[in-house]
Amino acid sequence: MKKKNFFMLALAAVAFAACSNEDLVPTGNPGDDNQLVTDPTGDAWVALAVKTPVQTRGLHNPNQEAATEDESKITTVRAIFFTANANEDAATVTADLTLDNDEAGLDANGIPSGAAGKAFKVPATSKRILIIANPSPKFEAKTASETDQKWPVGTTYATVNAALDDTSASMTTAGKFMMSNAKGSLEPSDENEASGTFGAPVDLALYATETAATNNPISIRIDRVVSKVRVYVTADSDAKATISDAGWVLNATNKTFFPVSKRTLTWNETPANKPLGARGTCITPFDQYKIGSYRVDPNYSTQALADYNAYTSTSAPSTWNDPTTTVNKVAEYCLENTQTATHNVHAYTTHVLLKAKFIPSEYGRPAPNNNNPSTAQEADPKLVGDWMLINGGFYTFATLMEWIEAELKAKYADKEPTTFPTARTTAYNRYLAAVGVGEISLPATADAAAITSLVDDFKATKANVGNVAAKDRAITVTGLTYYVGAVSYYKIMIKHDDTSAVTNELGEFGVVRNSVYDINVKKFNNPGYPAIPDPDEGTPDESDEGWLSIEIIPNPWTWYTQEEIM
Repeated sequence: MKKKNFFMLALAAVAFAACSNEDLVPTGNPGDDNQLVTDPTGDAWVALAVKTPVQTRGLHNPNQEAATEDESKITTVRAIFFTANANEDAATVTADLTLDNDEAGLDANGIPSGAAGKAFKVPATSKRILIIANPSPKFEAKTASETDQKWPVGTTYATVNAALDDTSASMTTAGKFMMSNAKGSLEPSDENEASGTFGAPVDLALYATETAATNNPISIRIDRVVSKVRVYVTADSDAKATISDAGWVLNATNKTFFPVSKRTLTWNETPANKPLGARGTCITPFDQYKIGSYRVDPNYSTQALADYNAYTSTSAPSTWNDPTTTVNKVAEYCLENTQTATHNVHAYTTHVLLKAKFIPSEYGRPAPNNNNPSTAQEADPKLVGDWMLINGGFYTFATLMEWIEAELKAKYADKEPTTFPTARTTAYNRYLAAVGVGEISLPATADAAAITSLVDDFKATKANVGNVAAKDRAITVTGLTYYVGAVSYYKIMIKHDDTSAVTNELGEFGVVRNSVYDINVKKFNNPGYPAIPDPDEGTPDESDEGWLSIEIIPNPWTWYTQEEIM
């Protein structure tokens, strides 16, 4: 039987840039002139125009940011067609086509023109479409052994959309930014917001003539599959301290992702939560069907430490990113990482690991020098820049020895020396024990000569502490934290759709694909951790904010920004 030729135009628009709804409006009635095809036999023609929005997404003001040319360039487009099925995962492949530039509507540089591409044929049984632009190496590898390197007809959507373990680095160079349906599922969908089925799947409209298809395009928006983070640092402090040498990396990043990840409402977007203080609406710019700005990643509800790339106290980064500036636009990309509210903990939440030198400008001294603080920094070759935080005060070895001498004199002058408190001496002794140097034993009583001898013993510990490896002496014991080279580390949990109405609810934390998150560190008012803190399964994301005053405003890319006071 002679095949019939049908026509359809699919207009794909990358969702990370701002596109007006006019892009979605057909120029004619699909049913005019009986050109709408209902016969499922034969082939259908598809003309695809990929339009890359010039912006990427966010909830900053403005809530969209222009994508770079590298982030927009497309080198390969795979248009994969499926049957319709009430269970989307069970829909099956009808055709897997790799388009040339003319068919994809790309210019010579791989930038989408927005115009309709050259028409091409698809089976008339095709009801749904998946666009994969710049498919990742692992996605391509799945069909490398198949005929013509295509998904075989009959392959389920669940198989096509199975989790991948590409690195973000393999998908974040020019022409390599993988992109897929922004909806989070197959298209097309009901675009009539006033209908009762807004966002529900509808069948591809196929036409009997190329002209009819061209006049009635369908627009498919596509998103980049990675997230983007930037960290701006203001080296300022309300404390008496100098801040310098800031650097940052992302920590607890995901190892896997779905080619297309399903959308879901955050707690703050859920209408039912409005009486509890939620916004109750979807406001992100490219959540076209108001499904939700949050996503479901492969380990969304089954978290394990092995799922993440993590720096720990025993595995430090080999390099650190410089702070982002308007001139030096440093950014780090990562795979999408989302989790249920139950899993909003440090170990499973992608966060910024920030380091900086926090150098006290003065160190208090005991009477009679209490009004004459020391400004000298540690200069011992083995301990340059080291200092200690003891019960909220800043100390060098020199000033600590002054305080220990004063405490010991007061202790042994007291009527009950065995119960007399010596906070600094006790804390330092704990530290000496922890780093293997050994405590200095304090006798029940001591005269002036004995006190002098004890102070000399404490002073002698400095050389032994200097022989302890830097990573081993940068620790915290009860009452004392030791900073090597004045370096402090801070964790900044990245917030997505945060709200002050609740704590640790769904969607408050995480990094979502095609979103850029700006972290603005405004001040360092406190020192941080003395060493890289291990990602902790027991620490909720909103329990560690003594160091941080955070404001997050989610940004196409969608643009999110938050401010931090360290």
